[in-house]
Parts: sequence; structure tokens; C-alpha cells
Amino acid sequence: MCRKDKLTMRAWRRIIAGVGMTACLLTACNGNAKASVIVLDTTTEPSITQTTVKPSETEKNTQTTTETESATEVVTEPESIAETTTEEPSTTETATEEPSTTEAVTTQPETTTEEVTTTQPETTTEEVTTTQAPTMSAEEKAALLRQAVSQALPGIVCWGDSLTYGYGGNGESYPSTLKRLIDERLVDGIPVVNNGVCVEPTYTIMARAGAWEMRTNQFIIPAQCYPTEIHIDFENGMYSNLAAFGDAGLNPVTINGVKGNITSSYHSEDYGYCYFTRLEPGDEVFVEGDTQVYPASKELYGGYVNVIFMGENGHYENAEDLISQYQRIIDARGLTRYVIIGLTTGDNTSRGELSRKMAAYFGNNYIDMRTELANRGPELVGLERQSGDWYNVQEGLVMGYLKSDEIHLNEYGYRAVGMILYERMEALGYFDEVKNAIAQYGN
Repeated sequence: MCRKDKLTMRAWRRIIAGVGMTACLLTACNGNAKASVIVLDTTTEPSITQTTVKPSETEKNTQTTTETESATEVVTEPESIAETTTEEPSTTETATEEPSTTEAVTTQPETTTEEVTTTQPETTTEEVTTTQAPTMSAEEKAALLRQAVSQALPGIVCWGDSLTYGYGGNGESYPSTLKRLIDERLVDGIPVVNNGVCVEPTYTIMARAGAWEMRTNQFIIPAQCYPTEIHIDFENGMYSNLAAFGDAGLNPVTINGVKGNITSSYHSEDYGYCYFTRLEPGDEVFVEGDTQVYPASKELYGGYVNVIFMGENGHYENAEDLISQYQRIIDARGLTRYVIIGLTTGDNTSRGELSRKMAAYFGNNYIDMRTELANRGPELVGLERQSGDWYNVQEGLVMGYLKSDEIHLNEYGYRAVGMILYERMEALGYFDEVKNAIAQYGN
């Protein structure tokens, strides 16, 4: 082997050793083609077996093809690496798809929020509409109406003498007419209490209404419910025929904490005697002299409209005195809603000054009933006027066909009084809240 061949072989050894693979090399020396086959072991020093053969044309083509394939294999390996490398962006593409997922997450709560916001008010509105008053039963509405009416107008109480009681009216009285009109025109169930007692003067009426003091002598209330005679003195030393003709608003009275009823005990020389009978048995009670007697009306008729009609049986000195007695009832009962009915006896000459002073003091709360009956009483109750009525109207004198005697009215007269009273109470607004309740809960 020539020097050149040795050098060439060394070089190939190094190359092949560095690459670590088997290769076939063709060398030429001095123009003679030689084929050298080199077998390399990557773990040991390669041994070289050299065979000199003159290549044929076929072998040359085979060698050329082998070199071309070897070259192709060398070139192909990097392409495989390149392909492997270019597959990595698929991961990147997958990563870039994440924002689409984020957008979906963002969109979903927006849709949910819109649905919740839209649904809540609609549901609330439907519920409110369902619970409105029209869904209430007739019984429920009637109960609410009774409650509202009771708060607006608990009742009406009428204080007076025989003209309030209805003496001579054949069962008719102005309180009964007033009650009937309220039932017909407004609503039934509003109580109208008739606390008229015949023969009573003003201070006895005031005593029953709790505006005039009553005091008893010293006595002992027995343990059992036995009547005990006592003597009751009125304020200012006025005599008393207490309970002789009625006890409306009076009983049961309270004496020294014990409740009982008072009944009349007639003494011709002294009208102040009566009987006291306790309602329930208990301990014996000693009552000192000058102990006050409290009527039942002190605890009754709260919130009621009070109608007061007194004076026919006297015991007032003049118009100012009667006005002060009316005012005393108003103050004692703490009244804000009341009507005062003027006397129905007399004419403009005898009663004119009293009527004017009462009207000036009490205003629209006062009804000059005498002139009202003369002016329009017959028309109110459907009676035809008589030829002499012009005189009654001129003089302010109540017509005889509206009366049962010189003092008392008949059923037509009392009916007309009740109608006039109803009109005045309506004008004063005492029925306004009742009308509002009827409009809200009525049929």
C-alpha cells in the first residue's frame, strides 16, 4: 500500500470512528481502481480487510447507487428531525385556542345575570297582583268593614229628658230614627244609645253623663248583695230624683271601689234617698261620708258622637247658664264630636235670644230645632201643609200636627228631628270615615 493510501485510510478511520457507523469507501491509487471494504466496530479498534478486485461496469453502477442511497439517507435524517420539530407548533395552536374557552366562560355569567334580573321583578309583580283585595272573600271584606267602621264611628249616645226618650211618639224617638237612617244609608251595626230619662232637669242629666258630682252619706256596704238605703247629694245642694224614672248611663255606679245598682227610694220630703245593691258578694266595706259616686258612663261611650238635648225641665237661670252646663258635659267627657239640639217649645219671642246665643257659641254644632221643624218639618216626613202654617213659620212655632202635647212631639215630629240630626252630622263630616270604609270594603 502506498503512502497516499495509508494517509487516506487513517483519515477515514478517524471520520468513521467519529461518526460511529459503517461506511463503504472507494479509493483509487496510481490510476488503478481498488475496492476496499472497511468494517468498523464502535467499541473496538476496527480491523480492515483489503481485497483488490477490478470492478466491472455493473459494480461501478452498484457502487454509485450505494453512494447515492447513502447520501440520501444522510439527507433524509435531518428532514425527519425537521418534521419532528415542526409538529411542536401544534401544541402552540392548542394553547392559542384557550382564549376561546375564556370567552365562553365570560359570556355564560352575563347570560345568567340577564336571566335573573329579568325574572325577579316579573315574579314579584305577579305575586303582588295575586294578593290584592279583590281576591278576599265576602266574609273577610265584611269583617274588615266592621273593624274600619268601629274605629271610625264606635257609636252615638244621646243624652236628654223625655224629648230624647221619645215620650208621646208611639214608639218612635229621634235616636231610633237616626239609627234607622244610618242602617239604610250607610251601614248597619253602629249603635245609637238612647240615654233619655223623663222628668229630669239639666243637672240630673249632667250627673248621669258624669259631668255633675254625686256624693253619698256615711254607710256600710254589706258583704252580701242586699239593698242598702243611702242618701246622695248633688253638687251645689241640688235635690235628686235619681233613678226615679230611669237609670240610662247611670248604673252600675261605683262607690268606694264596689260596683252596684242604684234604685229609687221615694221620700216625699226629700228626693235624695235611694238604694244601693252591690253586684257581687264580697267583704263588708265601710263608706265614709262625702264619698263620690261614679256613674257607669265614666267608663262607657269612648269615641262616641254625643248628642245633648236638655233644658225643657229647667234648672238653669239664663242662656249663659245653660250654655255653661252644655260646655261642662263637653269638657267632662272630652268631646270633639257632638251635636246640641235646641229646645222645641216656645217661639221667636220666648226662645229667640236663647237660640241666637247658643248658635253664636256652638256654631254648626248647634241645631235650632224649633225653627227647623217649623220651616221644613212637614215636608221631611211627607205631610201636607195646612193653611195656618205660614204663621208658625213666621213665629218659629212648631205645628200642632207634629206634636203629641204642648211639650212633646209625636212620631212625625220625632222622625223629623232624627232626619235633621242625620243631615247635620253628615254636614259636620261625622260619617266621612264610615263612607270611606264602605267604599273600600263594601259590596
